[in-house]
Amino acid sequence: MPDSALWRNAIEVKPVKIVWEQSIYFGNVPVFCSVCGRESRPIRSGSNQLLLAVIYNDQGVICGEACSDCVSAGPQVIRARLQDRVEILREKLADVEAIAQLAQDNIELPTLEQEFRVHRRDG
Repeated sequence: MPDSALWRNAIEVKPVKIVWEQSIYFGNVPVFCSVCGRESRPIRSGSNQLLLAVIYNDQGVICGEACSDCVSAGPQVIRARLQDRVEILREKLADVEAIAQLAQDNIELPTLEQEFRVHRRDG
């Protein structure tokens, strides 16, 4: 029988961590929330620093940012929003795969004359 402490460490699952950190981006630039997909901006702390909620995977590697709405919603809501986002992205992936399959045969582009016509001012 293995040592119980070693056994626990061998099967321990590390959680995903969300940590408020100083923004690495210049200014109040928008980022996209990895949880819900919406545009988000850093929040300003009491000491006037711009902070982002950074998402770390179980290996301690940054894998995205979270908006303040998702962070404040809590773990259960975050899990539900992630599942919803996965489904949306799967649907979009299926659409792109269908287009890629159709594009294997032929892709028809506008002629140069049609392209010029679109950009002419007189219409």
